[in-house]
Amino acid sequence: MNNNVKSATTAGLLGIFLGAVGAHDWYLGNKTKGIIHVCLASSGIVLSIIASVVLPTALSYRALLTWGTVIALLGGLACLVMAGNGIWGFVEGIIILAQGDAGLARKGYAVAMPNMGYGQPMNNMNGMSGNNMQQMNNFGGNVMGGAQNGNSSQNNMQNMNNGGRQNGQ
Repeated sequence: MNNNVKSATTAGLLGIFLGAVGAHDWYLGNKTKGIIHVCLASSGIVLSIIASVVLPTALSYRALLTWGTVIALLGGLACLVMAGNGIWGFVEGIIILAQGDAGLARKGYAVAMPNMGYGQPMNNMNGMSGNNMQQMNNFGGNVMGGAQNGNSSQNNMQNMNNGGRQNGQ
C-alpha cells in the first residue's frame, strides 16, 4: 500500500487513544498541529511536576503554607492544560471517524477507495455514457408506466444490453 494513502479509521483511532500527543495529526501530516499537541502535553506534565514535586521539596514548611495557593493553582492549571489537550485530540478522533474516508478525501488526503466487485472502484463510471444513461431513463419510464419515444420496455432493455445502441444501428 502506498505510504501517502491515509485511512480515516487509523487516524480516528489514533486521535481517540493518542490524541493528547497529536498522533492523528502526525499520521495525517499536520506537523504544526502535532507540535502544538506535543507542546501542550509537555507543558502540562512539566507544570504538574513543578507543582507536585519541585516546589514542595524546595520550600520550607512555612513557605509551603504561604505559597500553597499558588502551588494549588499551578497544579490546577497543569490538569486543565492536559485535560483540554486530551479532549481536543479525542474529539478530533471522533470527528475523523464520523466523516470517514470521504471526509479525508474532501480535505485533500489520498484515501484508498473500496472496491464494488469486479475490481472497479466505487466512483468509477467510465462505462456510463450519456446515451447509456438516457436508455436507462427510458427504461425506468417504461417500467413506471407506458413507453417513451415509441420504444417498448423490452426494446429499452435490449438497448441497455447492447451498450446503449439503438435498434437497427
